[in-house]
Amino acid sequence: MQKILFPVIQAGSGTDIFTYNLVSGLNATSMTAIIQYIPGWSGYIPPIMGKWCNTKDINIIHANTWSGFAFKRDKPLVVTEHLLVHDYGFKRYKTLSQRLYHSLIYQYEKRSINAADTVVCISEYMQNKIEEIYGYSDSILIYNGIDNTCFKPISITEIPLDVNISISPQKKILFFSGNTTIRKGGDLLPKIMNELGDDYLLLMSGGLRQNEKIKSRNIISVGKLSLQDLVKMYNYADIFLFPTRLEGFGLSVAEAMACGKPIVTTDCSSMPELVIDGKGGFLCEMDNVKDFADSIRILAEDSGLRRQMGTFNRARVIEKFSLDRMVQEYITVYKKL
Repeated sequence: MQKILFPVIQAGSGTDIFTYNLVSGLNATSMTAIIQYIPGWSGYIPPIMGKWCNTKDINIIHANTWSGFAFKRDKPLVVTEHLLVHDYGFKRYKTLSQRLYHSLIYQYEKRSINAADTVVCISEYMQNKIEEIYGYSDSILIYNGIDNTCFKPISITEIPLDVNISISPQKKILFFSGNTTIRKGGDLLPKIMNELGDDYLLLMSGGLRQNEKIKSRNIISVGKLSLQDLVKMYNYADIFLFPTRLEGFGLSVAEAMACGKPIVTTDCSSMPELVIDGKGGFLCEMDNVKDFADSIRILAEDSGLRRQMGTFNRARVIEKFSLDRMVQEYITVYKKL
């Protein structure tokens, strides 16, 4: 029986969810997976992170590319590339401090890729970028997986929160789940909602983090949600809105798809691998507020199209992005080491 160690810094991100899901899935098989939590501050000094890991009786270490090299000892090392922040097209959205920090990350990722026995990418976009930026062409593609027994269509007729909010049944409900950073297009949300007007309402959650509230007459922040409430919120909404500028995969998009919702997102990075334009939703030009608003209006005015796209998305997640598939593909990787 193989024992896999996952060193983790809790960042309140999709990487955390990926790790929890994979560890849970592995422990439901003949494998044993263990998480060891690393102090958060050590993420700024990755070379010392390995000092906090006890690798006794461990067969394989599975880390991410930002710090994986620090855990390379006499055990096989698997690293997963979750997000390449070195995409040239995203450079203009970075602050000076981000650019300086990411220049360090570039060196750390390079060391991790060279040290790893296996490099996994979570989308074809990531595979292409890792080859373009690092010249590495031997990565393995394993899409992130969604628990489609948890994220699934359910009937929700009123806002699934104990909050004093009165919502007109005539309003079309949009939902955004994620950190409201520039990278995820948080700055575009009030612009899109202003373009749409008062017939539309956006509910937004910070995922694993507590987002700052965005002030707008037709945006309501519902805060950090439990898993149960998150599933309900996906189902309560008519449309999932995600105007991102850069994604490695797009976990919240896949969760909304599993709940049978149409998606309006950006035609960039990994999004076209998840959302088939015109079949599962609409892919919009980056930063084009009118394009997003027009696509939302098309869906808002056609309930049949929303159902059709939602059904398509649910089937697509089950076929390509299920948690069971992801776990089995990682087991295949581990068994080859």
